[in-house]
Amino acid sequence: MWDTLLRRRCHPDNSKKASARILLLRLFDHLKPEFQDQNRIFRERCAIEGEEARRDGDGEYIHSDVMTVLITRILNNASDINIPDVSDEITEYEIQFEINNTYPDPHIVDFIKKYPAEKTIFLSDFYMPATDLKRLLNHHGLTSIVNEGISSCDTGLNKRSGRLFSYVHSQYNITPEEHVHIGDNIHSDVMMPRALGLEGVHFMPSDEHEKRQKFEEIFHGKCNVIQHISEKIQESADPFLVDISMQKQSAYRLGLNSAPLLIGFVTYIAEQSLKDNIEKLYFFTREGEFYINIWKHLFPDNTLFGQRLPQTDVLEVSRLSTFCASLREVSTAEMMRVWNLYSTQSIFSLFKTLGIDPEISRNLCRKYNIIPENDIIYPWQDKRVQELFGDSEFVKIIQSSIDEKKYNLLSYLSQKGLTQETSRIGIVDIGWRGTIQDNISFLFPNTKIFGYYLGLQMFLNPQPENCQKSSFGPDANKSRSNIHLLDAVSLIEMLCNSPSGSVLGYHLDRHGRMISGRLVDQDENQVFYDFVSYFQEAVLFAARLWSDNIETHVISSDDLHDYACVIWKNLVQDTDADLLNAYHSLSHNEIFGMGQFINKSDVPSFREMISTLFSKTERYKFIQFIIQNQLISSFKKRRDIGWTYKIFLIGIIKMALQYKHFRNFLRIINAEK
Repeated sequence: MWDTLLRRRCHPDNSKKASARILLLRLFDHLKPEFQDQNRIFRERCAIEGEEARRDGDGEYIHSDVMTVLITRILNNASDINIPDVSDEITEYEIQFEINNTYPDPHIVDFIKKYPAEKTIFLSDFYMPATDLKRLLNHHGLTSIVNEGISSCDTGLNKRSGRLFSYVHSQYNITPEEHVHIGDNIHSDVMMPRALGLEGVHFMPSDEHEKRQKFEEIFHGKCNVIQHISEKIQESADPFLVDISMQKQSAYRLGLNSAPLLIGFVTYIAEQSLKDNIEKLYFFTREGEFYINIWKHLFPDNTLFGQRLPQTDVLEVSRLSTFCASLREVSTAEMMRVWNLYSTQSIFSLFKTLGIDPEISRNLCRKYNIIPENDIIYPWQDKRVQELFGDSEFVKIIQSSIDEKKYNLLSYLSQKGLTQETSRIGIVDIGWRGTIQDNISFLFPNTKIFGYYLGLQMFLNPQPENCQKSSFGPDANKSRSNIHLLDAVSLIEMLCNSPSGSVLGYHLDRHGRMISGRLVDQDENQVFYDFVSYFQEAVLFAARLWSDNIETHVISSDDLHDYACVIWKNLVQDTDADLLNAYHSLSHNEIFGMGQFINKSDVPSFREMISTLFSKTERYKFIQFIIQNQLISSFKKRRDIGWTYKIFLIGIIKMALQYKHFRNFLRIINAEK
């Protein structure tokens, strides 16, 4: 039957690997630690199949028996799970997997006509009963040719030993000379039948056999499946590229090449959301607007390997729109949540960070001899700032804003289904430190909030108890592995951005609904429309094609991880020229913390750099420039900076990065003590 009547679009064992994936995702919390890995579950199944086969003379076994033993063996406590129900679910999934990933051999109908017979049946050495195999044939419209047959697991006899042929002769009351058998396997389908007096006919059309060999190479690692899929996607996209400009072609090709990074991330989100058993998954603006589109293209029926994924929604939030609302008191201690991130800040910038008109602070600042526009280094240590925070009028202004913003934010979140009664949710953002998740966690102390990120920088603030964070890419809190990828994150932010603007806060519309207010910067959006939109369009094009392949080839986020990190590395270390041009024209929103937009093309002059030796203010500005500009490749390819100064700047940035990495290393060591 297999590779004769029906062809697979993948390796035969992929259905078993897919089942292992389901067991991992469905039963994760109930699995023994050593089985919290799909490859380990797959290998255990193969071992059990061997054990079951040795019980029978012909080495046959039944799928349901294997599944019962496997599920029992991998569970911590078998009494916690209804094993027959899970076994039935896996069996049905494997049948559906075979239906979705098989097709009729294009040559077999004409080939069979060469051997006219009174009756045509199928014979299969397989672990599923004939009733299930008939479902496949019926789905593919082959029952008009072959409407009945025998599976080896029904009889305990197989073609390989020859005993199944004798069983057929007995059941149908025929002699070997009256039996023509057609198949692809030289031993089981040709030599063994001929030895028993049947006419054994070899069927192996070269075009279909080449496809099968390709799937063998992919399965056994001789061919990189990710590269194979990516090349097919590139070929599919070529016709579209003919009609667009060279710059847009560059952005589109970059998106196609970078797609596995973002496909891997979104696949990781889906896997983790199932393992964490969350009620709903929220994608944070702005990058989340892109990620949820990838999700919809990747999981059009909102399932992963037959498992229903959580419902999703976009949550219009930002650090700016959630920070003030999440403050628990007006004090310098509470403000450390922002000052740990921005250790130098003016009162004007602080008020902008809180979403309050900074002019309101002017008279109070004058009272304590503070110039509100001037940056203050370590403001929490400044006596004037301490006195300001002790001023009842100042506290009243801040507290009033906290109360208003908290009410508005909670009303908006309630409309989105997030209330104090919500038990477990997942959130998605590009990452770095997960500040927005922290803010929301403080507002919902009884809700377990799982954060899924592309990457995570070292946390600088104590983490809320109800807050759990993980990343697909590097996590500087757990390991030094690939943390260099976090050195120039603004480039990745640009590629994942949306044109809808940053959320400032919330207000009632004329229908009485709480809606977000957004700041849309046209200069920032110009980069999106000229370059980023084509990059994202290509990623979404790739996601549609990846959708089928993820399940067919049983690809997990772990499979994509290393490949994705190479893509990320190439983006930031060997940056494409057109991408750099787009990056240099970027106006980056840093209102939270710094109170302004940052132009990525700005570079301090040599004179300004020299002045850092004598001026504390200029030194601070230069340090901020280094913090904001760690994409070394962007300096290497700039032509508006002299070589001497360029080499000097790159050297300074490299030293700063080494210092940062060393500090992160010490923090990891201290955290482990």
